[in-house]
Amino acid sequence: MGTVTKRWGPFYVFYLILDKTVDDFFPILYDLEDRINVLDEQRNMETLFEQLFQIRRQLLYLRHTIHPMQEIVMEILDSEHLIRHKTDRAYIKDIYDHLLKISEMIESTREITADIRENHLSINTHRTNRIIQVLTVITTIFMPLTLITGIYGMNFSNMPELKWKYGYFAVLIFMALLGTGLYQWFKRNGWLK
Repeated sequence: MGTVTKRWGPFYVFYLILDKTVDDFFPILYDLEDRINVLDEQRNMETLFEQLFQIRRQLLYLRHTIHPMQEIVMEILDSEHLIRHKTDRAYIKDIYDHLLKISEMIESTREITADIRENHLSINTHRTNRIIQVLTVITTIFMPLTLITGIYGMNFSNMPELKWKYGYFAVLIFMALLGTGLYQWFKRNGWLK
């Protein structure tokens, strides 16, 4: 290291340290992107959202780390006193470009995690809507049948159809026709598939 310091001076040593520090963020981001690619195919919603949250938290931490570094490097680039040679400016500009690339990767990865989350929520919402639709149809079919059963289940002696010989069977047939008719109507209108 002594020969590097003598040959290039302290600025070059500063550049090497800063460049190494910035470049060490790339493997972290590549690892996060790989984890996201695996997550996109995962079906277990609970662990998916937990892992997405962890990745987004890491990305937020990286963003909070990179942003001040960008500002410092930009101040160094703008300074006439800190950079005296054009080659030094090119070195620092290279680091700044890497920081911009890292920032873009962080934002892109955050957007991908948001898209994955929204897609899975959308799929889950669609499934829930389908279940509610089927339950609504079933409830709608059985509601009038329950009403008829409730009316005939009351203990009134003054119901003329109770004295009719075929009253019980007539009500059962009417209820079966009503239930079947409602079922067919819902099926024809596309509520049942």
